[in-house]
Amino acid sequence: MRPETIATPAPRRAGMALAAALSLALLGCGASPSKCAPEPVSAPAPAPAPASAHAGRTEFFLGNAREAMEKNPLGKDEKLKVFPLFENADHTVNLIQARGGAVPSHYHADHDELVVILEGAGTFTIEGRAREVKAGDVQVIPRGAVHSFVHAGGPTTAVVSIFSPRFDPKDRIPAPAPAP
Repeated sequence: MRPETIATPAPRRAGMALAAALSLALLGCGASPSKCAPEPVSAPAPAPAPASAHAGRTEFFLGNAREAMEKNPLGKDEKLKVFPLFENADHTVNLIQARGGAVPSHYHADHDELVVILEGAGTFTIEGRAREVKAGDVQVIPRGAVHSFVHAGGPTTAVVSIFSPRFDPKDRIPAPAPAP
């Protein structure tokens, strides 16, 4: 059922217009409602911007990990090199180069980690799920997740490792060996 539309009868509309005009006259507006327009009021001053959670954090990093790798190559006798790219209160960004070997199972109780493989290949395991990785692959490791890496292929593996918040080395906790 459609709703019914009810029109106001013409005599009633005329009466309403007369009442509106009388109201304006009694308020001192006379026949010109423009006299009753409110005085222009300047806009209130804007409220101060809320303090940003990142106020005072002006440090940022714009760089190229490959260029950093070329300028800081893994020495012929080095098995592992960790080169800091950036650090602030919120992040630690490292370039890690490794020749052979493995990163044993461990976890971080207070840090999330993101790893980008720049070169090399291997097996990355997170929470028991293994995946073959190569240049271009990205691993996102939430805090508390047990993870490891085994190098395979190519002379070296190079990754960018990003921790959030700023990394504390005490938060690299060896994972217990799996039960037989």
